[in-house]
Amino acid sequence: MRLARGVLKKAALGALPLAPLLAGCGRDVPVLAEPPLSAVLITLDTTNRDALGCYGQALPLTPNLDRLAREGLVFEQARTVAPLTLPAHGSMLTGLAPLRHGVRDNGLFPLADEAETVAERLSAAGFQSAAFVSAVVLAAPYGLDQGFATYDAPRGSQAGATGHFLERPASETVRAACDWLQKRDRARPFFLWVHGFEPHEPYAPPPEFLARAGGNPYLGEVAALDHALGELVRTLEEEHGLERLVVIVAADHGEALGDHGERTHSVLCSERVLRVPLFVRLPGTARAGERVVDPVSLTDVAPTLLDALGLTVPEGLDGRSLLATTPARGTYFESYTGYLNYGWSPLAGWLAGSAKYLHGTQPELYDIALDPEERVNRFDERGEDVARARAALQTLATLPRLARADAPLDEALAADVHALGYAGAAGVTSEFPEPLADTGLPAPRTRMEELELFYRALVRHEKGKLAEAIADLEAVVERNPLNTTALNVLASYLYAEKDAARALAVLQRIPEHARARATIQDLMGHCLENLGRHSEAFAHFELALAVKPGDPHQQKDVERARRSASR
Repeated sequence: MRLARGVLKKAALGALPLAPLLAGCGRDVPVLAEPPLSAVLITLDTTNRDALGCYGQALPLTPNLDRLAREGLVFEQARTVAPLTLPAHGSMLTGLAPLRHGVRDNGLFPLADEAETVAERLSAAGFQSAAFVSAVVLAAPYGLDQGFATYDAPRGSQAGATGHFLERPASETVRAACDWLQKRDRARPFFLWVHGFEPHEPYAPPPEFLARAGGNPYLGEVAALDHALGELVRTLEEEHGLERLVVIVAADHGEALGDHGERTHSVLCSERVLRVPLFVRLPGTARAGERVVDPVSLTDVAPTLLDALGLTVPEGLDGRSLLATTPARGTYFESYTGYLNYGWSPLAGWLAGSAKYLHGTQPELYDIALDPEERVNRFDERGEDVARARAALQTLATLPRLARADAPLDEALAADVHALGYAGAAGVTSEFPEPLADTGLPAPRTRMEELELFYRALVRHEKGKLAEAIADLEAVVERNPLNTTALNVLASYLYAEKDAARALAVLQRIPEHARARATIQDLMGHCLENLGRHSEAFAHFELALAVKPGDPHQQKDVERARRSASR
């Protein structure tokens, strides 16, 4: 369906002819005699730059990625736009910052149909297009399938099929991509996107990779991902030849691994999660060995692909070609996860040179050259840097934005995203605070103990320690009554303990604007039903069905509650 909508957009894009690599761009770089006919984008989920040998890792974990970096152009100061999979990939494929493409968290709103992805532009230029992704967080309904004739992803737990519902190892994803390569139309160029999810928590690498990583499970996952990508590189060489390819490798974000108190990623915007590996291998290994120190962004991926293939880079993007010689500029980043899920201030930031500004309830400014661990907040002493960053954020906020998708994603998919370890955007909202807004909410960096207590509750629940999990969550919501996610989870645990009255009381503490989710309305209905308040239960089941029209589970609840209410 999305491909069909993408085809309709081709007329607006026009016929974009293939052109020689780097031709006509006014740059002092070699012009190759033979243009690259195809392109490959490899994205690494949750991969820290220092986990790769090409960025200084001493252990021999990533020989395949290191080879591509050695033969390509490496970027030392590449940063993501958000420490989240879906927004970051949205920026890679569109060249727009999350503020402009509208995907601000995982499991909430999809990329709008009006977006123009690099896959759509390449498809319009005659490229075969295929994507093979490893986790349901990038499933087709999230909108990144636009322009891909083949979009292969885990289908989610509601698919009713066997196999891996939420994620799959990169070896399986790569095998599917290699099968496609072998069956493609060899008379046409292709664009292939392959995504690996391995380094995402929980870390459970096979023993051979754990041993290679010296017992470090996170690094073992990185080693396993690299090993799987080795098959892809070999197949590309055999089936097409690397000398006729543009290959871009990028991580969507890093993993905090406890830095600043964050166990994984998504809430904070520390350098540990923002700074990512990014390198470009050009045909003929043009510019091999170069290392660029200027700050660049994941928004630069789409324009770089187009530029390297000799296609027109559209105006109005936040990103620009990494192959161009242009003045250094600042880069944008954000995290709205704390705002959407935990009742904390959103973060929006700007990095220019070594000055890194984060706007929130407690603004922060760090000089990452002098203070790479971001320990000293220089907000009060660096007024000029703060003013420049705020002006840049204000300018970005005035640029055109894509229209928001009509409705949030299906809650079954959102639940699958939650199962992968993300909060799941508990507070459905149609409005997001502007980058320079002052919400007055707690600063995320001051709430890491609260987040750790919430995580501990989830772990205890998984281990069957329900009473202890409930106690932890009660402590969380006592400290922060606006923590919508903790309230929702606490209510579900209390209901599982057959304490419908307490569960209902907790649900009623959730702010009104955040109760619109079908799962919350459904649970409220079940609580009221258990308490014999059938007419009220019917009303909540109807609200849940209105959010998920046609859902058979919700329809059964409505019919049962209607019969009970009429007695």
